Amino acid sequence: MANVSVQIMGQNLEVASDADAEWVKAVARAVDERGREIRARTRAINTIDLAILTALNFADELERLRIEHRELLEQLDALNRRLSQSFEGNK
Repeated sequence: MANVSVQIMGQNLEVASDADAEWVKAVARAVDERGREIRARTRAINTIDLAILTALNFADELERLRIEHRELLEQLDALNRRLSQSFEGNK
């Protein structure tokens, strides 16, 4: 496990991770960008509130993507069943 130095919203952090350092830095940049976007849309927000809003924003996106992923897997499964039935019907 390596420590990777990142900066998020002006805070220098050492992140311990098994992931590649470039991946950790890319994730930190994404968090920094999202936090800055939220700060620009929100008045007089403190650091803790900003961190919570940023986390909620990412959690919302993650849950929506999980639902979309599950729906896509269900669609693929249905298409696979239809394709299998089609092949079985042509035998």
